[in-house]
Amino acid sequence: MSHLPIKSFLKREKFTIIFGIFIFFYILGVYLIFEFERTKTIYISFLYLFLFFIYLIFLYFTRDRDYREEIALLNQKDYGKILEIKDSPLSRALYKSVEENKKFRDSEKKRRADVKNYLTIWTHQIKSPIFALRLLLKKDEINKIECEKEIFEIEEYVGNILGYARLNADSTDYVFDKYNLDEIIRGVIRKYSIQFIGKNNSLDFCETKKIILTDAKWFSFLLEQIISNAIKYTHNGRVAIYLKKDELVIEDNGIGIMAEDLPRIFDAGYTGYNGRLEKKSTGLGLNLSKNIGKSLRVTLRCESEPKIGTKMYINLRNILD
Repeated sequence: MSHLPIKSFLKREKFTIIFGIFIFFYILGVYLIFEFERTKTIYISFLYLFLFFIYLIFLYFTRDRDYREEIALLNQKDYGKILEIKDSPLSRALYKSVEENKKFRDSEKKRRADVKNYLTIWTHQIKSPIFALRLLLKKDEINKIECEKEIFEIEEYVGNILGYARLNADSTDYVFDKYNLDEIIRGVIRKYSIQFIGKNNSLDFCETKKIILTDAKWFSFLLEQIISNAIKYTHNGRVAIYLKKDELVIEDNGIGIMAEDLPRIFDAGYTGYNGRLEKKSTGLGLNLSKNIGKSLRVTLRCESEPKIGTKMYINLRNILD
């Protein structure tokens, strides 16, 4: 069976050794200061050094015995008994490893629960446009516009699940560069032009004339979630997009958000009163936006009043060129 390495022992007991050597030189120092008899001083000093050396040998064999016991328990995989041994480098290291593993398992358990919860909500919600599309296709006269709206909604759900999957991947495909903010916004507006028309909503876009350092694809995805919500909860109204100081504001005069729902709108799966009213909300879009925002170094906040409207703020301070 292997023995405790001398180097490890010296490293572990370095303070004891330093203190012992300090006492040795202290005794010699007393001789020099008080001019004691030289022979007696040297005798006492080296007697102390000899006894200290014997103590170190005894201490080494004690530590070596504990070390071999720990190794034997480790080979037997009796980790419980190792953790019971106090003031042991192995027990401390094992305890640290156990704690790290526990945190990792808890983190993985939470992540799996989040994924399961997300997929459950997503699977339930995507059934609505699929069912609606089936009904439309069964009619004698197929309404192409209505079918396209349901297909667009299905595409939205698919885009969300792909975004969620990429966001939770080990390596996310971020490509940061300088982009014209107005061009990104226009691209999102074009994508949702049919939805604006379908809800009879007007758009007021005031150019920002700003350059931002970001990932265009992910920033567009973030904007899509917010603009999609603004359209969804606004009927025969107005959606405005403008810059206020260093914040991009997406404002609507839709149904607004109730005060008790406002603090939780960024929580995964939380739909609130409006989501339950519309029966088309997964409560995942804003949560995705918030998480993407962390990676893009932007923060989100919201102001809203029921029956008056909602303002969603994207803080661009960290990414403005």
